[in-house]
Amino acid sequence: MSEQPETVEQTYVQVGPDEAAILASFGVEASALLGSGGEARVFALDDDRVLRIQAPGDAPPDRELADLLESWAGIDLGFGLPRVLSQDRLGSQNYSIERRLPGVPLAQWLAETSDPKRRRTGLLSLLDAAGRLRELPLPRTGFGRVLGDPDEFGSLTELLAAQIEIGLRYSDGLLAAAVPDLDGQVSRLLDRLGARVVEPAYCHADLAPANVMADADGRVTAVLDFSVHALAADPVLDQVGAVAFLETTPYPGNGADAAWLQRELIGRLGADAWLVDAYRRFYALYYAMDHGLIRRCAEQLLAPEVEPNSGR
Repeated sequence: MSEQPETVEQTYVQVGPDEAAILASFGVEASALLGSGGEARVFALDDDRVLRIQAPGDAPPDRELADLLESWAGIDLGFGLPRVLSQDRLGSQNYSIERRLPGVPLAQWLAETSDPKRRRTGLLSLLDAAGRLRELPLPRTGFGRVLGDPDEFGSLTELLAAQIEIGLRYSDGLLAAAVPDLDGQVSRLLDRLGARVVEPAYCHADLAPANVMADADGRVTAVLDFSVHALAADPVLDQVGAVAFLETTPYPGNGADAAWLQRELIGRLGADAWLVDAYRRFYALYYAMDHGLIRRCAEQLLAPEVEPNSGR
């Protein structure tokens, strides 16, 4: 019997009140929808451009992100990056015209590829891409949030503690109800990571297969959805995210694929393999803000902890 996909409640932006008018202004039909994530719905304009319509909100178009992407225009990581061509607002919704990147969502490719051995091509390409994102220049020095917050933190653990506090605040007590001694969990995690010596590097921090494009062989062609989750932090964070987010991507075989990819990552990290457990716990604390992930976050936190130099 084939493995059944994990049931994970996915969070997608719903149709906003001004979406129809925005589409009409470009002569685009609703059927041109390419995908929907937690922050926007994306429509095809033509072979070279997409229309990204943000969820309703009060904030003006995000020029900071557009400028950051523009600063990366000449960088070649071996895969494409988004580029904002123009931005505007209609009613309560921001929208932008962006460069259309090649491929199909890796999540779609994984779901349509039944051969586990063939899927490993895409999984290794995802892990490689996660390792290369560290090459992107940071807009500021020091540990911090890349977008929306100019403050620098004195250490990696100060930044991670601030991110964890955000996740727990928006978890509305659901994670605390599921995990006894949650405060102790946080304290031990930060103590473990306190000895980590690393220079801040760019971390996407949301490297889910839905945010990655792939070719017909599963090789990464582009990384999408650079957002407020991004950090100047430990670059290993994105490599661990490649495993952790794979588990929440519902398709037959996702659990076995994630276990295989985690073994690959542990082999690459060597003596730093304990960071896989540490950063999986960080993700569980931060993304507890998504109530649909509470059960999975709790399961990660309730698993036995892996100490530095303890092996795996």
